[in-house]
Amino acid sequence: MSKRIVIMGECMVELYQLVDNVYHQNFAGDVFNTAVYLKRTCENPVDVQFFTAVGTDLISDKLVRAVEREKIDTSLMLRTKTARPGLYMINTDAFGERSFVYWRDSSAAKQVLQCFNAQLNYDAIKGCDMFYFSGITLAILSDADRAQLFDLVSRLKADGSQIIFDPNYRPALWPNAEAAKAAFIQAYSLADVALPGLDDHRVLFAAQTTNDVVEQLTELGVAEIIVKDGKNGINGRYQQQGFTALAHPVKKVVDTTAAGDSFNGGYLAARLGGIAPQHAVKFAARLAGFVVEHTGAIVGKDHFNGFWAQNRPSVFVK
Repeated sequence: MSKRIVIMGECMVELYQLVDNVYHQNFAGDVFNTAVYLKRTCENPVDVQFFTAVGTDLISDKLVRAVEREKIDTSLMLRTKTARPGLYMINTDAFGERSFVYWRDSSAAKQVLQCFNAQLNYDAIKGCDMFYFSGITLAILSDADRAQLFDLVSRLKADGSQIIFDPNYRPALWPNAEAAKAAFIQAYSLADVALPGLDDHRVLFAAQTTNDVVEQLTELGVAEIIVKDGKNGINGRYQQQGFTALAHPVKKVVDTTAAGDSFNGGYLAARLGGIAPQHAVKFAARLAGFVVEHTGAIVGKDHFNGFWAQNRPSVFVK
C-alpha cells in the first residue's frame, strides 16, 4: 500500500537567465521542489499531494499541468478567482550563488486556507502518512491563517500523521525576526522530523554550530533532526543517537537554487523506503550535489534520468 504525503506551500513562476536578456520560464518553490524530488526518487509507491491555491487564469492552468506531469496529485490545488501565482527571477553569480527578485504580494497561495475552508474540510487531508510544510508556508499566511494551520497540524499529529518541518527562513517575508522565531518554535514543537540549515539558526537563534541546533530541537521534542551546513556536511540525531555525514563533492556549482529542497525530498524518499537516517542523508547529499550542477530549481527529466540510472537511495545502505 502506498504512503500518502501532503506537502503544503507555494509554487511560483520561475524565470532564470539562459543568456543576456533571455530567460527560461518554469515553475518552482521550496516545498514544490521538495515534492518533485521526493516523487522522482522514492523507490516505494508514494502518493504525493500538493496542497496550495492557484488562480483561474491560463498561467495557473499551466502550473497545474506541470504538477501533473511530475505525477503529483493536484486534488488539493485549490482555485481562487481573485489571485494568481507569484513570480520570481533568479540571477546567479560566477560561483553559482543566486539572488532573487520576487513579485508575490498577491500570490494565490496566500489564500490556501481560505480556499480550503470554502471548498474542502479536514477529511480531505486526514490520515496522511506525512504532512510537510516550511517556514515560507508559514510566512505567506496571515496571522489568523497561520493560527489555523497550527491547529490543523496539531490535529493531524494527534491522528497519527508524521509532521515534517523545514524552517527556510526568508527575512523579507516576516514583519520581524521575533515573529519568525515564535512561529518556528511552535512548528518545531509539533514536528516529528526537522530539516533545518545552520544558517537560519545562526541568524534567528544565535546558533554557532550544528550541535547547537541539534540540542535546541531535542529540547523542543523533535525526534528526528537533520541539520544541513552546506559544504561542511550534515549533523543528525535519531532515537537519541547522533551521527554526521559529509557533503557530496560537486565539480562545478552552477546554481544553488533548490539545494536544500532537493536534499529534503531525497532524504524523505529514502526514509519512506525504510532506510535509516545516517544512510538516507548520503543519498540526499548526492542528489543535492547533482541539482546544484544545473540551472534552475527543477532539473529537466532527461538530465535527471541520467542521474537516476546510476543512483538509488538503497545503494547508500552500507
